[in-house]
This record gives sequence, structure tokens and C-alpha cells, in this order.
Amino acid sequence: MTEFERIKYEDRYREKWLAQNIKDKVVNPRWNGGVSNSALNGFKKHTSVNKGGRPKLSLSKDAAMLNKLLQREMSLNDAADIMGLTIKSLRQIKSRYGLPRSKDEPVSNVHPDKD
Repeated sequence: MTEFERIKYEDRYREKWLAQNIKDKVVNPRWNGGVSNSALNGFKKHTSVNKGGRPKLSLSKDAAMLNKLLQREMSLNDAADIMGLTIKSLRQIKSRYGLPRSKDEPVSNVHPDKD
């Protein structure tokens, strides 16, 4: 096949493809012509892409204390005895704040102790 024939058949194929898309749209109104959603949106990325993910929560006082104890390789049972909390609550704190963290994380007053 020569270059000229290839170009001629490409144009015919495109005409037939567009006609078939019109028929498919009648049968299925949700048909988008075989084009991906990102192509329909102009290949624009979502605003939250490439921003590094969800920011880490700053540590509460309980989380900071648990972080110090976990950095010293203390078990959750021992930490629960020291802090006066249940093991279940310490597990929740550990998973919520992603403990143990490095030593340079700031402590916040977002969750002040209710004494």
C-alpha cells in the first residue's frame, strides 16, 4: 500500500468511524465515542494531583507522649500503663498520627487535654 492509498483509507475509515459513533450514541446515550474521560477533559490533571498527598496531622499531647515511648521501643502494653489509657485507644492514636515519627515533628494544641 502506498502512502497516498493509506491516507485515502484513513479518511474513509474516519468517516465510517464517526458514522458508527452516531449510531452507537442513539443505542446507548452514555457512549462517549470510545474516548477516555481524561481526553474529554482536555488531559487536565485534577487539582490535588502531585501535591504530596494528605498533610500529616500535627501531634496532640497524647500522641507526642506515645511517639516518645514508641521511639524508645516500648510496647503498647507498657505505654498504656504509663499513660493511663487503654491499648485500643493507643492503637487508634498510633494509626491516626502514623506513629512513630521522627523527633522533629511539632506538637499542636489542637487536642488539648481535658483535665
